[in-house]
Amino acid sequence: MTAQHQPQTAANYPAADFEPVAARPYFECKSSGVYYIHTETDKDGRIIEKPPLRLSDQIDIIGRGIDAAGGHYRIIRWRDAHTRRTAALACADIGTPQSWQRLQGCGITILSGRRKRELLADYLQTGGATTPYTVADKAGWQGSAYILPNGEIVNQTSEKVIYNGTGGQAYTEAGGLKDWQDNIARYAAGNSRLLLALGTSLSAPLLHILHEAGGGFHICGDSSDGKTTAALVGLSVWGQPQTLKKTWRGTDLGFSNFALERNDGFLVLDEIGEAGPKTVSKTAYSVINGTSKAQGAKDGGNRPDQEWLILLFSTGEYSMQAYMERAGEPWEAGQAVRLPSVSAAARYGIYDTLHGFANGATLSDHLQQAAAQYHGTAARAWLAKLQTLSADTVRAAQAAFLSTLPDLDGQAARVARRFALAAAALELSAEITGLAAGIGTAGIKQCFEDWFAANDVGKHEDRQIIRSMAAFMQQHAHGMRFADWHSEYTNRDHAGYRREGEPNEKAEYWIIPAVFEGEILQGKDTKKSLHRTARHRVAVQAVRRQTLAIQKIQQRPLLRPTWRRAARFRQPRVKAV
Repeated sequence: MTAQHQPQTAANYPAADFEPVAARPYFECKSSGVYYIHTETDKDGRIIEKPPLRLSDQIDIIGRGIDAAGGHYRIIRWRDAHTRRTAALACADIGTPQSWQRLQGCGITILSGRRKRELLADYLQTGGATTPYTVADKAGWQGSAYILPNGEIVNQTSEKVIYNGTGGQAYTEAGGLKDWQDNIARYAAGNSRLLLALGTSLSAPLLHILHEAGGGFHICGDSSDGKTTAALVGLSVWGQPQTLKKTWRGTDLGFSNFALERNDGFLVLDEIGEAGPKTVSKTAYSVINGTSKAQGAKDGGNRPDQEWLILLFSTGEYSMQAYMERAGEPWEAGQAVRLPSVSAAARYGIYDTLHGFANGATLSDHLQQAAAQYHGTAARAWLAKLQTLSADTVRAAQAAFLSTLPDLDGQAARVARRFALAAAALELSAEITGLAAGIGTAGIKQCFEDWFAANDVGKHEDRQIIRSMAAFMQQHAHGMRFADWHSEYTNRDHAGYRREGEPNEKAEYWIIPAVFEGEILQGKDTKKSLHRTARHRVAVQAVRRQTLAIQKIQQRPLLRPTWRRAARFRQPRVKAV
């Protein structure tokens, strides 16, 4: 038998290696929507397609994504009434009522009917491209790319990134960069508080680059002196100022959500008078610290912690400490370092220079109107420039400002670094703001010097203790709470003993430890507090030049001093308290 007439077998017939083609249903996505096409094979072996079944509006599937927690997503793209949009759809949610609500909330028509939605769920899970994406749940730096809160990515790299957060619609551009320079930035020259607002806004993305801690500034002064205008000028760097500006009226959880949305960015909270003292206290710690509070998950355990890094710019009529003390709440050193208060008072409200305007109110009106017209361009130009600057360059600019300041202690030094970062941002962004070199540094240094003068040289805790001691003595020094040195009797509010000196000597006041620690120190460490007050001789004058002597009660029935102000001192022989 010749090869031509050999029988066809699996060994010599290649087609036998393949299974017969079966008619398979499929999905088709086109401009009119997503369709399901069911197919059948008739008795003659012909494939017959049924009429397409429309499932929804057009939803292109362009990739698969994974977030930092390992969650999986399908990356979808669609066109709403205005523009083409993309989003990350969690695989775990596909097919649930929540997923349909989300898609419908995006303006996508999802046809009703159980069968149609089951088919659409299959399409969303299996259809489309599988291009890999990184899904980011917060804005800010993602590698060398920066994600704006509206999802726009500056300097998108070969690695595809998509933002899965919410909000941010106000991070838009209006006008050109030259318009912003001519109508807004130029008026900051010679106006230190405007420069502080601009410098704080521009320095926010630098925190991540230099590994600096979050913080901010609180600018305080009389009503209608231009504080809110300064905040709007700072916000005009990023987008629509009036929409981006938030008020202090809210909860600490709400403010944490604002901060997370603005990660590596700038947050403005206007008019502190609208907030409760406890909210202000919590915000100064939690929002600036950049960590969410622990929350339980519905399926057990805790939700992953959220972290962010921001610079906060706050306004109000009173300083933070004055506001809190008016409400009877403490303002601790840690809070004062995170959010130092800078007086808004200058020559014309917040302004030192009017640039030809009749008064501060007229200049404020111009800046507010201009910010509504021209905004958002400076941030994009600045973020693009940051791709060309090394961290060492930024550190050098920061160090140049710090070198002009006197030697500072720990707390003052931490605040000074934040002023220095604002100055560095202004100097490095000169081509973007249009301001001449040195103008930013001069304005920020003026703000620092005003803050430094208002807060003395000492630490915040030292000043608190001295104020507390002075207030206590001014209230009780000549009252019944101090018994005479030789008295054997005390009243129930006994605070200590008063020892009258010679005619030319000052009186000595001996305070019992319970009162000193509870009413004056109010829980602060006793030993450290004594060392702090010993460093400040001004404490003697602050209590009307009366000498304080602090004593410790021993086991024996004598009062024996462990620290004293008196130049001459002898152990008293009085009954134990």
